[in-house]
This record gives sequence, structure tokens and C-alpha cells, in this order.
Amino acid sequence: MSLTKILTEKDVAAEDKLEKVAELVAGARKNYGNEEAEIKAPFVNTAHGSMPFIHLEAASKVEMLRSELGFIKAAAVEAEQQNPGININKKIEELIATNPLLANVDSGVKFDYL
Repeated sequence: MSLTKILTEKDVAAEDKLEKVAELVAGARKNYGNEEAEIKAPFVNTAHGSMPFIHLEAASKVEMLRSELGFIKAAAVEAEQQNPGININKKIEELIATNPLLANVDSGVKFDYL
């Protein structure tokens, strides 16, 4: 199942979506060869200020990742336009394997009082 389908599934808890995304991203990182590389989680802008992606709630991560997939698709299409000989699926694999949001989708902190 594709990342887009996972993130847009209805009646599936955000936590379950993130688990599926993490599995798919782990496979992409293994295929790309950077599964051992540490990719730090970036700060993201929220309605309440900037904070590390890993501190977002699961539903917020899902929404942020949906948007990120649009950027990945646009970057892959742009790369293909610049170099028609490129394998667009390999480019997408590269962009997924090196994306700091996708690489940190399953890490985070549980806030007991929030």
C-alpha cells in the first residue's frame, strides 16, 4: 500500500497509520541503503508555535505527512522534467529515504499530563 493510501485511510487511528508509514519508510531506507543513518527531526510550525516534529500528536503528524508527500511528488516530477532519463520511482525512493519527517515518524515523547 502506498504512503498516500495509508495516510488517507478512513476509520483507521492515526497511531496505526503512523505504524504502517514507519514500516514502509524503513523498507525504502533499507533499499536506498541509509537505514542506519541518523536523520534528525526538524522543527515544524504549528498553530501554537514551532516545535520538533517528534513532539506532535499522531493526528498532527498524519496531516503534516500528507502535505509532505505533495512536496515529495513535486520534487520528483521536477527532477524528471530536468532529466528525462531519471527513474522517477527511484527518485521518490530517495526522497522518502532521506526525508526528515518520514525518518522520524515513529519517534516521539508521550506527554502524561497532556
